[in-house]
Amino acid sequence: MNKLLLLTLLAAAANPALAAGNTQSDPAAPQRDLQAVRKEISTLQQDIAKKEVVRQQAASAIAESEEALQETHQALSALEQKKGSSSNQLEQYQQELQAIRFKVAETRQRVGKLLQGSYKRGQHDAMALMFNQADPNQAGRDLTYYTHISRAQQQQIEKLHEQEIQLAAVAERLEDELVRLGRLSADKVREKRQLQAAKNQRLAQATQLDASIKAQQGKLLQLKEDEKQLANLIARINADLERRRQDAMRKAAERKKAREEANRLAAEKRRQQVAEAKKQGKAPPPEPKSPPPVETVDDVVDGSAAGKAFRSLQGKLKLPVSGDIAGRFGARRGEGNSWKGIYIRTTAGTPVRAVADGTVVYADWLRGFGNAMIVDHGGGYLTVYTGFGTMVRGNGAPIRGGDVLGTSGSMESGETGLYFELRYLGRPINPLSWAR
Repeated sequence: MNKLLLLTLLAAAANPALAAGNTQSDPAAPQRDLQAVRKEISTLQQDIAKKEVVRQQAASAIAESEEALQETHQALSALEQKKGSSSNQLEQYQQELQAIRFKVAETRQRVGKLLQGSYKRGQHDAMALMFNQADPNQAGRDLTYYTHISRAQQQQIEKLHEQEIQLAAVAERLEDELVRLGRLSADKVREKRQLQAAKNQRLAQATQLDASIKAQQGKLLQLKEDEKQLANLIARINADLERRRQDAMRKAAERKKAREEANRLAAEKRRQQVAEAKKQGKAPPPEPKSPPPVETVDDVVDGSAAGKAFRSLQGKLKLPVSGDIAGRFGARRGEGNSWKGIYIRTTAGTPVRAVADGTVVYADWLRGFGNAMIVDHGGGYLTVYTGFGTMVRGNGAPIRGGDVLGTSGSMESGETGLYFELRYLGRPINPLSWAR
């Protein structure tokens, strides 16, 4: 909304005289401003509602990010724990594997020493051992003993070797598992970083939305205050317009009463004259010509005509200025010619308004009429206004019905008031046939 206009309107609310001046220039302006403020309020409320939805979505997304981060953190902790357990198990298996390898080496060393000692004593061959014994039975026993020892040592070596292979396989699987767990941990760390970045972005978005919503809510409060002040101003203007309407009705009633009283006095005077003439035996004086009844214009055009096609105003047209109709369409004028429009007698300085939307096609002094203005309403319709004291619209100016064109003054003949014509395709039409 135009802040300068709002300040002017608020100043008018504080100054009744200024408010009255504003309503004369454009009584519909405050109402249009109020509609503009209400439209802006509605737009702001819709925008705030949309941003509230986005903010709620952002809050839900932040909550989901928090939940995902928590799950990722727990998964990462479980992976680290599993990695630690697998590392400990691998270390244990590696220690056992080292011990088995040590035992295998130790057993092989014992077997080697045993074989080496047997060789040195010449007992490396079972047949030699048997033939060298004096006692055949002892030789058999010794041979059996060495055979058992050799077999037992060999079985132990094979068993240890088998355990070594198994442990090596388990250790290899654990190492593979550790590698896999390491990759999973790295993936989870990357996922956690991405989730944290997304969360930070949503937090920034939510912060920005909060700031925007707070700013708009502040503007909304100000607009609602403006709306309240404008509504109060319009109420004052409407009250002033109603007061002036009541004053106009009162004055019209007073003028009517004055005319009726004048007619009554004239009738009483006529009756007395007739009675006096009859008493004196004379002919009654001729009946005086009664002046044509004076019609008063009270219902002046306002903003209700704006935006309507001129043809649609037939039978609904409101006249451009208030006052008494002193010259009627077709009636003869004092100089011998006849009125092509109507002449409305009014006090100087009375606002003159455009009867409908259109464009000013002439605004200048016109010989025989004084200051004159012609408005083109489209469709072949023109209106002519003469007798301005001041004109506030120039040639080519677009106007709307109810706009002030200037103030009444006097025509070149010296008559005070406004002369108004309505023409269609250049032909004059009786304005009163179009008026209400």
